Formats: sequence, structure tokens, C-alpha cells
Amino acid sequence: PALLSFCRMNGQLILEKLNLAVKLGYSAEERSLPQWVSVKIKLSFPHLPAACIDDNLDNTLCYATLSEALQKFCDERSFKLIEALAYQLYQFLKKKTLEMRQERLAIFLSISKNPQLPKLEQASFSICD
Repeated sequence: PALLSFCRMNGQLILEKLNLAVKLGYSAEERSLPQWVSVKIKLSFPHLPAACIDDNLDNTLCYATLSEALQKFCDERSFKLIEALAYQLYQFLKKKTLEMRQERLAIFLSISKNPQLPKLEQASFSICD
């Protein structure tokens, strides 16, 4: 009965305030130097990962590995808009998490940046399943 209950549970791995350096901005000048964006990611497992029981990193997602892969992805590209950045990171996460887990995870991703505008402190864009 306990195992049956465990199988009905689901879980989320949440990465908050993942700071990525991204060449982002509408003008070429703005994209010439990376700027920091803050990313929030929720990865929803269809059932609890085995790591909940066996305490084994191989049975979940390593967020250090995932964070490094996201930064590398951003290092190789530039973006004019946070919408395009969010969509491309979302697509990358879909592929990468499937490679790492061999199962589909529901993904929520939100990107925030601090634009150089006098009356706007922060702008965000979110995308999810």
C-alpha cells in the first residue's frame, strides 16, 4: 500500500533565481555585452523520482548539470527579446530533460530582466506546458 501511494504522488524540482549571462537586447549595441537575467524553472515529474527513496542523484535531475547546460546554451546565442529567449530555453529544456530522465516532464519557465528604463524596474515573460 505504501508503494502504491508513492506511485500516485508527483513532485517538482524548482530552480529559482538562476542567474544567466545572456547577450540580450533589441539593438546590436545592447547585445554586444552579456547582461544578467533571472530564470525560474519548475520541472514537474509525472511521479516521484526514485531519488526520493534511494537518495541517488542518478535517479533525479542534477540541477548543477542543468544550470551549466543552460548557461552554455545562452553563451552560444544572442537574443533580441525575452520572449524568444524564453521559448528557445523552453525547447532546450524539453530536449535536455528528456535526455536526462527518459520521460517527459511538464515545464514552467519564467525569465526576468532589469531593463534600462527609468520607470520600469523589471520585465518578465513566462512559458509553460
